[in-house]
Amino acid sequence: MTSFRPTVAPAGRLVRLGVVLDTRNAPDRLREVARMCDRAGIDALWVRDDPVPADGRPRLEAWTALCLAGLDASRARLGAMLDVTLRPPATIAAMAGTLDVALDGRLEIGFSREPAQRAGAVESPDPATRARRVQEYATVVRRLLAGESAGAIGTAETGRAPLGVPSPQPGGPRLSVEMSGPPDVAVAVRVADDVLIPAMAVKDIRLAVEKVRKECEAAGRGLSSLGIGVELPVSIGRTSAEARARADAEPLFQTIGHPATVGIFGTLEQCQDRVIELAHLGVTDVRCVLPNSADVHDVIAQLTAMAVGTMQALTPNAPRSRPPDPPEGWGGSRSLA
Repeated sequence: MTSFRPTVAPAGRLVRLGVVLDTRNAPDRLREVARMCDRAGIDALWVRDDPVPADGRPRLEAWTALCLAGLDASRARLGAMLDVTLRPPATIAAMAGTLDVALDGRLEIGFSREPAQRAGAVESPDPATRARRVQEYATVVRRLLAGESAGAIGTAETGRAPLGVPSPQPGGPRLSVEMSGPPDVAVAVRVADDVLIPAMAVKDIRLAVEKVRKECEAAGRGLSSLGIGVELPVSIGRTSAEARARADAEPLFQTIGHPATVGIFGTLEQCQDRVIELAHLGVTDVRCVLPNSADVHDVIAQLTAMAVGTMQALTPNAPRSRPPDPPEGWGGSRSLA
């Protein structure tokens, strides 16, 4: 029986805080941003497959980008969200086991189902079929990384896949499944440690979390055994105007949604309010898509503060503590004599 290991918030934080590295960057820049995040205390760094980007700009291949990030991130966990159609599961298992050894057991893996339409595709499988493929794929990878034997695509009719290098983590790296529709929730409940909800309005995240709760209940799985992650566009600034200027200048947000509408946006206080809300909805892991600006280091420096706190001390819409009184004799008029 699988022993699930859901993502939980680190001590003193509302959620685990991650950053999705921008694979539009050159290798040196991607490594530089990874190093900044690692030193700033970001908990996890992510890359994702995006072989046909909407803006037409070339990307670094996701697994290569993850290896590059690992050269400079010595503390943060590293993860990749992978399209299950791009690589055979036995190949990913072998690559993941080897990389996890090199990273001292800090690797995580996530899976997404292929888009409904691909350029040149002859046939577009239905959502249930695509979700079943993710389940088979994730099952094979988990078994191989745990040192077990598994069919090459998860069925009895296929030959047995060779074992990859076993992960140093007991049971292998933590696995997540991206939620693109109801069938994916069922897959996550069956095979994953975490479910990932993509960018959407908070009210929709509330409905998505409720679907996860109902699916867990139907499957007899305790909700606390399934981590809930969200991947959201984020723009934080010392003022709302600064946050908006960064967000408006980022073309990627025209595709995935503006942070002010579907993500985390505004001053530190406003962003922390949004994170408090997400944490109380049941979200345990926030993966931030940041503006790819020259001053991204300033965004990263402010980012970690928005997740500081505990659910016991911070609740949605609660009044903030009164600021301390100024020192005695501070301010007011003074005699120039």
